[in-house]
Formats: sequence, C-alpha cells, structure tokens
Amino acid sequence: MTIIQAAILGILYLLYCGEIFVPWTYCFIDLMLVSLLTGLVLGDIRTGVIVGGTIQPMYLALTAVGGAKPVDKCAAGIISTAMVITQGISLEEALVVAAAASLVMAQLNTLNRVLQVWTVHRCDACVEKGDVKGLRRTIFIYGELIRVVCFMIPMTLVLKFGTQGLGILMNGLPEWAANMFTVAGGMMPALGFAMVIMVIGKGALIPFFVAGFFFAQYTGLGSVVGALLGAFLGWFYMMSTKDKDDTGGLFGDLGSIMKETRKGEDFWKDRLISKKTFKKVWFNWRMAICHVDNVERLQASGMAYTMAPALEELYPDNKEERIAGLKRHMEFFITENMVGGIIPGIVLSMEEERARAIKKGMDGDEVVSSELINSVKSGMMGPFAGIGDTLNYSTIKPVLTAFFMGFAQLGYIWAPITYVVILYVILILEGWFMYNTGYKLGSKSAASILRNNSVQKVITFFSILGLFVMGVMTAQNVSVALGINLPFATETLSLQETLIDAIVPGLLPLATVFGIYAYLKKGGNILKATLWILAIAIVLGGLGILI
Repeated sequence: MTIIQAAILGILYLLYCGEIFVPWTYCFIDLMLVSLLTGLVLGDIRTGVIVGGTIQPMYLALTAVGGAKPVDKCAAGIISTAMVITQGISLEEALVVAAAASLVMAQLNTLNRVLQVWTVHRCDACVEKGDVKGLRRTIFIYGELIRVVCFMIPMTLVLKFGTQGLGILMNGLPEWAANMFTVAGGMMPALGFAMVIMVIGKGALIPFFVAGFFFAQYTGLGSVVGALLGAFLGWFYMMSTKDKDDTGGLFGDLGSIMKETRKGEDFWKDRLISKKTFKKVWFNWRMAICHVDNVERLQASGMAYTMAPALEELYPDNKEERIAGLKRHMEFFITENMVGGIIPGIVLSMEEERARAIKKGMDGDEVVSSELINSVKSGMMGPFAGIGDTLNYSTIKPVLTAFFMGFAQLGYIWAPITYVVILYVILILEGWFMYNTGYKLGSKSAASILRNNSVQKVITFFSILGLFVMGVMTAQNVSVALGINLPFATETLSLQETLIDAIVPGLLPLATVFGIYAYLKKGGNILKATLWILAIAIVLGGLGILI
C-alpha cells in the first residue's frame, strides 16, 4: 500500500469519525460502503464489498448511546478490507482483525471527545461576544483539526506501517492456530445478532427470531423471502393484537398529526421567522449537532450554532438578547438527530413566542423564560433519543442492513450503494417531518406524539420484521460446529453430524447467539463479550474441539 492510498483511507476514516456534515453524510459512510470505498482505493471493489458484507453482522444493532463508541465499525471495515486485499488473509481471519481493530481504534473516539472540551470553552468565549463567525470557525475548523490528529493520522500510520507485518504473521500460522481464527470468525457475527435481540427482542417477540432461524435452516431460503414473510407476520401480529377501540389503523393516529401540520401559506403570514431562516436552522442542525461532541456538554455547541440564524433574525437590533439566546443553548444537550429533530422545531417556536412578546414591550421571561426553554429541551431529549435510537438504529437500519448484506457477501456492488440511498432517504424525510412537526405544533407536538401509540406500533412492526430476518441471517452467517470425532467399529463418527445435526440442525449457532444475549442481558458489555468470544475460540479452536 502506498502512502497516498493510506492517506486517502485516513481521510475516509476522518469523514466517518469526524462526523463532517452529519447526518447529511452519515449514511454514506457506513460499514459496507466504507469497505467498498476501501476496495476502490486499493483497486479491488468487489473484494471490498464482500468483506464489508462479511463483517457487517457483528455490528448490526450497534448504537453510540450518549456519544460513547464501544467499538469502531468503520476502522474494522477499512483495516480488515485492506488486510484481505493487500495481504491476502482469509475472510475468517478478516473477522478477527475487524474485531480487534474496532476495539483498539474505538479509543481514539474517547481521546477526541476529551480534547473537544477545549472547543466548547472556546465556543463559550465566542457566545459571550455574540460572535457567530467565531462559533462557526471553532466548530468546523478547530474542531476538525483535533479530529485530524485523533483519526486521520493514526489510521494512515496503521495502514502504511502496521498491516504488512500483521499480514506476514497471519499468513505463517500453523494449522491449529489458523483454526482458532476460523472458529472466531464463525462466532463473531453472533455478537451482532445478540445485540439485535437485546435491543428489539421484547418478551413475546423473541420467538419470531427463532422462527426465522429455523425457517432458513430447514428451507434454505434467504433474506428476500425472509423479509417478505417477516413483514406479513408483523402485519398479522399487529392486526391480531389490535384493541377493539383502536381506530387509528396499523400505525395508530400518526396520520392525524401529519394532517394537523399541513398548513398553507396562511401559517407563514404572521411568523417572525422567514421560510429561509426556518430552512437554515434545519440545515445547521444537520451540519453541526454532532460535530464537536465532547465529554463535558456533548452536543451543546452544535445546538447553539443551530439556533444562531433564528436568533439573528428575531433580534436584529438587540445584541443582548442574541447573546442570551446563544448562552441558553450552550447548556448540556444530547439527543438522537432524526426523531430528535422535533426538539429544534419546538425550541424555534418557543424562541419566536419569546421574541414576539419582547417586540410588544413585554417581559420575555414572563411569557417564555430561558428556564422554560431549557426545561423543555431537557425533558424532550431523553424520550426522543430513546425513540430515535430504537426505531432507526436498532430496528429500521438493522433490517435494511440484513437484507442487503447477503447480496454484498456475494460481491454485488449495487447492494451497499442501494442500502445507503434507501436509508438516507428514510432518515432525512423522517428528520424533516419531525422538525416541521415540532415547529408547527409547538410544545404540544411532543405530547401528541408521546401520548398516542403510533410510534410504539411502528417499532413493534419493524421489530417483528427485524427479528425474523435476523433469525434467517443467523442461520446463514453464524458458524459453530463440534470438531470431535469418535472411533466406532471401522469408522470415525462426527458428533456434529451424527448427533447434533440429527437432533436439531443449527443448534450450536443458535445457542451461541442466545448465550451472548443472556450475557448482555445480565449487564455484560460489548467489549467483554468480544474478548470472551476470542478466548473461547483460542482455547476450543486451538484444541480442535470447535471447528
């Protein structure tokens, strides 16, 4: 690998970890596409697609709760793909490399979030002066320079100087050691499927996962048929459990909320916020909300920058109010950025009400106080973060991923591209709808969404679909088998074939997934689960007990 190739991949890593223009580009920098782009840089796109599809199951339901990143799937994609293409390691070995790389490189995110504390204090200084240009410069220039040091440079050095030596080592392994990697590679995808069950496998829904597993095990049919059958089962379950008094259809009364937000030109006649500024606030939210995430106040700087255009339009001749507005949005803030888009919409509506009162000569704090605005933000960020993470990153995203990763494993270049485009459209439309809803309905919008059961119905439907498809993908991607052979008369009998497969085909892969699930449910974390899988693979794989 040349230094130029390593640097380009370092920039790709920066785009992902630096969260530039997030979430405008977040979907485009996902694992399968990252592996495709790595293959493009290294001259073997198809292999990149296959590697991405192969390691994707480990990270199906991975969500960075509170900004924390227990593992780094992007690093896993880049490094493992580079190793396969440039060093010729096997796909089984690539899974182990991906697991190790994701654990080690994730620590760079912690370093970045610590160093970004400096930017939040610099943002405080800019806010004190009402310096929006300084705020923008701190977020997008100084914050990005920190990320260059934390992400781009380390990845470039690892790729240029680390992969070759590791490749020589792995290609020279004896047979027993190679089997350890084979076993680990077969077991690692179970972690991703276990995480899916952990997140969306609520109570009575878990049997849908088991049903999907045995459906694939006994029929041999893949994810396409599985997705269709899972959607039917989700619809059937929802209709069969529907309350007699429920007149809102499959997804409740979400439609009524949408209808209430469809307001024409009359809505904008009496607004202090122009359509242009309304769109700019949304654009800033997309650009900045995750950009200088830090351990002290998380997304506070991004929230202040989001509201800056609105404050400038609301108080063109009142610098004190502009500064006061920026200060209240520099308080601690964290939420999911799609469903959570309802929050800047609500806040924008409240800021407008406050400004309208001030323009009439009233005391703004008596109408809409700073404390009220911050209280609404604080009260909303948790519930909508929970809804967004569950709906988008633990349900919809894994379902789409599982559907397309099978095609990626076969080397179809269109698979990761189609996947990210579909996901991108879904998330952006969802985020725009929630932002509009928040602004047009005001503070009552949150109560409208939280009190009806529409969101829960959507989550339940996609949970059933997701669990069934995940069961199908488990049968296809998790490989665990006994390597014990017993002498019998003149033959040698395999315990796997003659005993386990004869009783319940696929029992060990299914048991592995639920074993990891049980561990996570008891409070275990992803890091320790990964280490346990590697330890079991080393011991039992090295001894030949598992193959």
